[in-house]
Amino acid sequence: MKPFIVHRGKIAVLDWTDVNTDLIIPARYLKRIERTGYGTLLFADKRYEPGGSPSIDAPETHGALNAEFPLNRPESKGATVLVVGKNFGCGSSREHAVWAIAQAGYRVLIAPGKNEGFADIFEGNALNNGLLVIEVPEADWKLIADAGGPGGVEATVDLKTQTIVVHDGRDPEPKVAFEIPETQRQRLLQGLDAISETLQYEPDIRRYEQAASPWLNAVSS
Repeated sequence: MKPFIVHRGKIAVLDWTDVNTDLIIPARYLKRIERTGYGTLLFADKRYEPGGSPSIDAPETHGALNAEFPLNRPESKGATVLVVGKNFGCGSSREHAVWAIAQAGYRVLIAPGKNEGFADIFEGNALNNGLLVIEVPEADWKLIADAGGPGGVEATVDLKTQTIVVHDGRDPEPKVAFEIPETQRQRLLQGLDAISETLQYEPDIRRYEQAASPWLNAVSS
């Protein structure tokens, strides 16, 4: 997993509440067995004109984009910091939703309200896959969302200092603080998921198992 330390990117805004995982990636695409190719499937039923969403086995084939969908607007092109509404990622535990967002190029999601911004399982899936999800007070969220408009404003997200700087031309530039659980913060900084973190302690685990269950050595010999 790629470490996340500091990221600077353009802001896009999808100010919708209760966005569920079936909207993020429709269930019909879950038949795919690959873990790649989900970027073009992100918001497939909203992102494309009716009848233009990609086929299940050929995500690279799709019709015209829906110009009214917020993430298709010119100001959102190339964005990597996505500002979303409350209760984002609700509805199911499908990890594909996180894959689709990350493979579409987003590195950070920012939602309003402590413990209100993201559905619990979605939040866990995101952090386990290196996608930084941040909840900030509503006033700070509005500041960032207002900046993500036609001007193509960028933000710098620093995970070490847990701050977001909005590069909107003001002097000084607005700075917003955030917090995520320390265990998850360290994993992201080091580029570790739960499995790779556990494997760091493999020799210690093996020694413990051998000491706690000496009969295992007798069986194996």
